[in-house]
Amino acid sequence: MPATPDAGLAMTLAGERVVLLGARALHWPARARLVIADLHLGKSHVFRQAGIAVPRGATLDDLRRLSDLVAATAARELLIVGDVLHGPAAQAAWRDAWIGWRQAHPDLDVAVLAGNHDRALDGVALGMRQLGQAWADGPFLFRHLPQADAQGRHVIAGHVHPKTRVPGVPRSWPAFWLRPAMTVLPAFSDFTGGHAVQGGQGAALVACVEGDALPLGWTPRPA
Repeated sequence: MPATPDAGLAMTLAGERVVLLGARALHWPARARLVIADLHLGKSHVFRQAGIAVPRGATLDDLRRLSDLVAATAARELLIVGDVLHGPAAQAAWRDAWIGWRQAHPDLDVAVLAGNHDRALDGVALGMRQLGQAWADGPFLFRHLPQADAQGRHVIAGHVHPKTRVPGVPRSWPAFWLRPAMTVLPAFSDFTGGHAVQGGQGAALVACVEGDALPLGWTPRPA
C-alpha cells in the first residue's frame, strides 16, 4: 500500500512536530526530512551467497516503499541513521538498484550516519553525504546506537529493530519505541529480524501494521 501522510501519527517530540509513518519512517515537516534506520541494502544478497534461501526482490520492494514516502511527504531530504549496508558493496546485485533509485531522485539530499554494518560504505559512489557517527540538528541528536546524549538532546536512533505484538494479531510488527529523551526507529528493511519490546515505565510503542501507525496502550496528544 503506498504511504500517505494520513497513514502516520502526528506528535510532538522535544517541542518539534513530527509524524511517525506506518511505512517505518519519521517525517520532520519543518525540515522536509524523512528519517529512516537500518536500510540494510544487500542483506538478502549476503544470505543467498551463504546458501540461505531468501526471497528475491527485497531490495527493490524496500526502494519502492521509499519512493512512495518521498512522494507522499514531498521530502527534500532523506536521513538514514545507520546500517545503510549489510555486507560488501562492490559488485553486489543491489548496487545497480540503488544507483537507479538515486538517479530517479536527483534533487533529494541523502545523508547517512555510520552504522555497525557500514564499514564498506562509499558515500560518494552511492550519492550520499556521510555525517559520521552522530549529527545534531535542532533539539535532536541523530545516531545509530540508542545511547543517551550527554547534552540532553532527544536522541533519534536505530540499530535495535524494535518489534512488538498487537492484541488480536498473531505475529509481531516493527515499532517505534519512544523512551524518555529517545526515539528508536523500526528497521526500514522488510528483511530483518527484530528485538521484542514492550511499553511501560515511561516508554511507549507505535506499531507499524500494514502501513498504519498504531499507538499501543496510550493516547498521544495532538501535535
